[in-house]
Amino acid sequence: MNVNVVIVGHIDHGKSTLIGRLLYDSGTLSNEKLAEIQKLLEEYKRRFEFAAFLDSFEEELREERTIDTTRVLFKGREHYYTIVDVPGHKEFIKNMLTGACHAQTAVLVVSASDGVQEQTGRHAFLVHMLGIKNLLVAVNKMDLVDYNESSFKEIKNETNRLLSSLGYSEVKFIPISAMQGDNVYSPSEMMTWYSGTTLIQALDATKPEQENQRPLRFAVQDTYTIDSDNIIVGRVESSTLIQHKEIIFQPSGVKGKVEKIKVFPSEVHEAKVGDSIGLVIGNKVERGNVGGYLDFPPVPAVGFLGEFVLLNGVLREGDELWLKCGTGKTRCRVKEIKERISSDTGKAIEGNMMEIRENEAAVASFDIEPLVVEKFSDIPEMGRFILTKEEENVGAGVILQIEKSSSF
Repeated sequence: MNVNVVIVGHIDHGKSTLIGRLLYDSGTLSNEKLAEIQKLLEEYKRRFEFAAFLDSFEEELREERTIDTTRVLFKGREHYYTIVDVPGHKEFIKNMLTGACHAQTAVLVVSASDGVQEQTGRHAFLVHMLGIKNLLVAVNKMDLVDYNESSFKEIKNETNRLLSSLGYSEVKFIPISAMQGDNVYSPSEMMTWYSGTTLIQALDATKPEQENQRPLRFAVQDTYTIDSDNIIVGRVESSTLIQHKEIIFQPSGVKGKVEKIKVFPSEVHEAKVGDSIGLVIGNKVERGNVGGYLDFPPVPAVGFLGEFVLLNGVLREGDELWLKCGTGKTRCRVKEIKERISSDTGKAIEGNMMEIRENEAAVASFDIEPLVVEKFSDIPEMGRFILTKEEENVGAGVILQIEKSSSF
């Protein structure tokens, strides 16, 4: 099983170093890659650091900061993980939201020497808003506080107060040193006072929800014609896709029986959640359609209530922009702003409800042209959305409720 994990936290609290350690300890990096990184580091006359594993651009090596979202794959002891490393800089909050929008688990990294900072609170709120229920806290850089238990407890209590205000309870806290490897893959000999799990054990213990209890949703990316077959390429977002069953796509209304399920270069009888496949039903289906079985078919929505964060500019009631959900994209209009929320504290903002400003969150209703979207609480993979204007991502959030009327 593949689990999507997002790593968040304040700048310089060690997110990239932690991911480098996970890659190294899992054996993901080849000897050739290690030698290549060492040579590059020597060229820049920097000491060997695990964070360098993720430095894909020379600009990042010079500036010593992460400038974009980075995705890496590694194997734990129980699961495979796709880890999303997102920047901690305030100006890069857009990357954090778009990077986290498909995560199932989040790891909040807090420095033992610095404690809760501005971006710690903001990232915790955004993870909460995007509906990521599985949250772990890695109290990093324990080596800088001499592996002191009281320092760990102080940071734990401070962070717990923040997370409790957002509704998180019973969060697991793990004292680690990403640089030294303490409690990441292997138990630390320097923190004998800690008897809990390592980070990888905590990740592997995460139990996914029972996907087969949800209706099938298959998001279409494109259709190709190969050897007279119209192969619909896409991803299974929920439940299991089974050969020979009837399926319908919306909003197009195209129906067909599942003739073939291709996982190139072979064919399979069924495809599960997270599988990217080619599907043959005898018809072509355009990108943005969503497939489901006839007993619980996808239904095109024309409006919804959502909670989101505005990344750029000002958004007012009546404004028109574009909405992306899954592989679909459609026009939308802000119908009514119902609540403004501080993305720093998660608390309601009093005052003007006709507009929201950059970095504020809001609950608002939207009119949209017909598109399949789902309540986040029902199918999270189809319940997250991104708002765009002039090809730029300006907002991201979750769908709280589907509405049945529209002014479009």
